[in-house]
Amino acid sequence: MTTILIVDDEAGTLLLLQSLLKSNGYAVKTAGDGASALEIVKAGGIDITVTDLRMAPMDGMALFHEIRKMTNVMPVIILTGYASIETAIDAMKSGVFDYLTKPFKVDDMLACLKRAEEQIAKNAASAKMLNSDAKIPYVVDSFIASSPSMKKVYDTIQKVGPTPATVLINGESGTGKEVIARTIHKASTRANGPWVAVNCAALPENLLESEMFGHVKGAFTGAHADKEGLFEAANGGTLFLDEISSMPLVLQGKLLRVLQEHEIRRVGGTKAIPVDVRVIAASNADLEKAVANGTFRGDLYYRFAVITIDIPPLRSRPEDILPLALHFIRTEADDDEPVPNITPEAARVLTSYDWPGNVRELENAIRHALTFLQEGDITVDLLPPKIQRQVPTSGGAAVPGAVSLGQGLSSSNTSLKSFLKQREREYIEYILSTTNGDKEKAAEKLDVNLSTLYRKLADD
Repeated sequence: MTTILIVDDEAGTLLLLQSLLKSNGYAVKTAGDGASALEIVKAGGIDITVTDLRMAPMDGMALFHEIRKMTNVMPVIILTGYASIETAIDAMKSGVFDYLTKPFKVDDMLACLKRAEEQIAKNAASAKMLNSDAKIPYVVDSFIASSPSMKKVYDTIQKVGPTPATVLINGESGTGKEVIARTIHKASTRANGPWVAVNCAALPENLLESEMFGHVKGAFTGAHADKEGLFEAANGGTLFLDEISSMPLVLQGKLLRVLQEHEIRRVGGTKAIPVDVRVIAASNADLEKAVANGTFRGDLYYRFAVITIDIPPLRSRPEDILPLALHFIRTEADDDEPVPNITPEAARVLTSYDWPGNVRELENAIRHALTFLQEGDITVDLLPPKIQRQVPTSGGAAVPGAVSLGQGLSSSNTSLKSFLKQREREYIEYILSTTNGDKEKAAEKLDVNLSTLYRKLADD
């Protein structure tokens, strides 16, 4: 049974709401002021708080902010007889769940509480996913996935990992190729050996050979001492060569020889040094085309292509977006702070976005949101502007005013208040058009109560 705390400094209102909610199956506690309400919340067991706005000495918004210091998931509903658009907008921006004006309709109150209960259930599901891998069927360290396509990748890793085979990982930039390679290493018999990764595109051609194979003293200007290369550093473990398509042809031939002979020669040296290294390569370019164009050796490609793993882009596996986002939240959030959830609307935006930068872009988006998060949950306005702008509405069309902010304004001197009011009206009318004028459905889509929708329509 859902327990609701009612806070109001008018005894008559408390009795009325207590009777109404109990008769509709809710457990109810009451408080006549903010301080008493905080003690009740602190004691625990409250699911939803419904509070009057105008109270003294602590008003409803002050009470809301104090509650947020204790919990960032409890829905708080504000009641007031002093209705104003500005107050409503400020309250909603601060994270208040909803806003009802007195006198309110019983149906509006019950509908608002039902939505709050739905939000509680979603919060609980998100929290369970954050604190348990049971909701995410494929998890190994940073490998997080739920989609069928990534299940195939996961199964391949489990089969290939224990073998000594070289592996080629294909995928767009940012899809997590290094994570896959590291997971293969963890699944191998070399898991306790060294893990060494190098981005072949990040090193100048004249340094790449020295970095990979090492050099002897005097091999070139600046070589003041012998230096071991990455192959020697990875001896007994795994060497990951990212962006292998950028490796010069001459160096490709030397790499092929190492894979065949299991030994290297340092730059400027003559001594063969045996190495026991498993090599995993990755590319975001089409290596078959590179072979056809003569920019990549065919014999080296086929040496790797015996075992290939293709990583699908994030846009083709939306089931993985929220599990990954929740993983990044858990990883990035401060240890001494409550782990925030993702609001349903923010979740819709994340799963609707095309993610051209793939998993890396998603990780950066979560970092962006956490950077600007003050308290409470991750909402749409905390996501990078690019993501907010490019996500369509549920109907598939762009939100009115989202691209051309100046369109339709009668004057370049329009105040911010008038601009926001105009855009709000345009968006309401747009949502009404998607519901064929059904205000109840429109209110549900807008996530406001029906009385709020009628009030906004009447104010224009």
